[in-house]
Amino acid sequence: MKIKNILIGGICMLTFTACNDYLDVEAPSKSTNESIYSSETEISMALNEVYSKALTDNTFGNLAYNGLLLNSDVDFSANSNENEQLNTPRRFDCTAESGDAEKFWNALYSGVETANNFIYNLENSPIYSTDNENLTQMMGEAKVFRAMFYYELLCYWGDIPFTMLPTYATQEFILPMTSRDEVYKQLIDDLKAAAPLMKKTSEIAEGIERPSKEACWAMIARLALQAGGYSLRPAEGTNYGKMARPANYKEFYQIARTYADSVIQSGSHSLTKEYKQVFIDECNFIVDNTDDAIFELPFGNGSTGQWGYRQGPQAKSYEGKTPHVWGETNGGVQVTPFYRFTFDENDLRRDYITCFWYYEVEGQPAVHHNYTSYNGKWSKLWNATGLGDITTGATGINFAYLRYADVLLMFAEAENELNGPTDAAQQALKTVRKRAFKAENHGDKVEAYVAAAAASKESFLDAVLDERSWEFAGENMRWKDLVRNNQYAEKLFYTFLRYYSVAENCATSSNFDDMVSEYDGIYWPEKYPFSMFWTYIKNTGDKSIYTNTQLPLLYVVNPYSQTTTPQISPENYMMMEELPYTPIALKEITGSESASSDKIWNEAQINWMEDAGYPKAQILYSLYGYIRGNERSNIILNVDGTPQNIDPVSYNVNNLPAVRYMLPIPKEAIARSNGAYTQHCGYK
Repeated sequence: MKIKNILIGGICMLTFTACNDYLDVEAPSKSTNESIYSSETEISMALNEVYSKALTDNTFGNLAYNGLLLNSDVDFSANSNENEQLNTPRRFDCTAESGDAEKFWNALYSGVETANNFIYNLENSPIYSTDNENLTQMMGEAKVFRAMFYYELLCYWGDIPFTMLPTYATQEFILPMTSRDEVYKQLIDDLKAAAPLMKKTSEIAEGIERPSKEACWAMIARLALQAGGYSLRPAEGTNYGKMARPANYKEFYQIARTYADSVIQSGSHSLTKEYKQVFIDECNFIVDNTDDAIFELPFGNGSTGQWGYRQGPQAKSYEGKTPHVWGETNGGVQVTPFYRFTFDENDLRRDYITCFWYYEVEGQPAVHHNYTSYNGKWSKLWNATGLGDITTGATGINFAYLRYADVLLMFAEAENELNGPTDAAQQALKTVRKRAFKAENHGDKVEAYVAAAAASKESFLDAVLDERSWEFAGENMRWKDLVRNNQYAEKLFYTFLRYYSVAENCATSSNFDDMVSEYDGIYWPEKYPFSMFWTYIKNTGDKSIYTNTQLPLLYVVNPYSQTTTPQISPENYMMMEELPYTPIALKEITGSESASSDKIWNEAQINWMEDAGYPKAQILYSLYGYIRGNERSNIILNVDGTPQNIDPVSYNVNNLPAVRYMLPIPKEAIARSNGAYTQHCGYK
């Protein structure tokens, strides 16, 4: 039966113009419902609709990497308005009325339905043939996108409603709830069949802006690795569930190893660029088909994608305008202030990722010394010419959804699980670390470091997960990595205690210093600087220091260990450090006559405590649904839905309850199912 096509509005009508975006072709105005594809042009236009579903703010354009970026020991959002009623996914206390969770669920299933429609209609098209490489390529692209949508649903919701057919082609009015193990298996099998018929990156005109054979392999590896790992599952007599992995988990690890290795052996990608240059190039719309990025989501300049707005330091605006052409930036994707101390001091990623400054309304730089640090990746402030105020949200900057560094570390993790820290596993880890250090440090920081890590299967896994933490901050991987390896509870426990012990040391001392120091190998009261010292400097015009050459800068004196004001002037200090230094006064930046002296050290302090003597709300409540404090100095752990006062010093961390990271099924979806869907893991 022929079903009348319906009009699709909104995102589907956009044109996409960033880089060499595959979506430069105008998206169709016809629906995803049953249609007879009669030409390659028509099929290509219909595929644009599948792409468009991945580019919305409610999927990968924003929400998946901002509002739904769950707090961990790396990625962290802490707001001054934290309280007991926030209903926020990132801190594990959202309800079925959570707006972000509902928008994400609906948008992902809209993407699934669009992909299912396209795949079904293409399979039934009279012109479809597996001998037509253009059509099989487009089929593969749609299947990769479908897997991407389902992957997020699986990670956030576990067992889910599942189908590979469009709504009109199934007799099911309500999709059955399907085991995550079965969903993973079907998705993997689907991509295994698609991959041989897809083109390599080098054979695609648009390169990494379309899913390639290598991208399909990488997606199989990602699905399989997560499928083989732990996840939160309903448990008899335990409302909040338990962490478990499937009985055949090694089969999934073998698949992950095989397909990650396929990418490696293809030789299509490398890590030849400096780490920060990978992201700076993306901020300047430079597409490199042979380096780290395997598949980039092709956002449209000025129309889609909040990458570049949410990432990097904040730049404030007044009435939507800024005094410079780089425009407003939000800086909402942040990391814990402790994250910077986990890096080796020679790691080239450290000072790029962790940012201690931002731009005020007048355009002057200011120190960000707070409960979080800005994540330096993907900031539109790195654009050489500026994107302007019109790109307040939608920057058009691409996001590398699949990276070669990820593939290498997935291979290392899977190989280690199956066979231990073999030479092949070590080599994969070494390849990632070599990019992070200068050549003169490779002997110590790469060769010796990896050799020491390979002393046992357990220590090597820790090294791989550490490497992933340094590589992928802000890319919504850390909590998934920790969940997969059943380490999330422990990492959140100690993240909270780090904050709490440092806060207490602002006032007097903490009872938790020793236990946290033993775990971290860092005595925080001596290491963490409660003050930072800085001075204004003119932009040197050196793009190797700062991509744009116009915005004024500031210099922060060693934010990793400097705890007292330098005893020499900024000019002499910079001369001693062999750094370029041209002072600049605040009035030169803002144009106002308000007094601000140059050639002085300014101090930025952080106060972790309320006047009443208890830690700030950002510390007490940012992990509210799992562990929290209160104004009476109690520390409270959520044990199977029951808040329990605990003494962390005497508490057995081996008995930590599972983190309820999974989201509730939206209330509206429950209602529409007529009782077929029920909440799990303690949700009502």
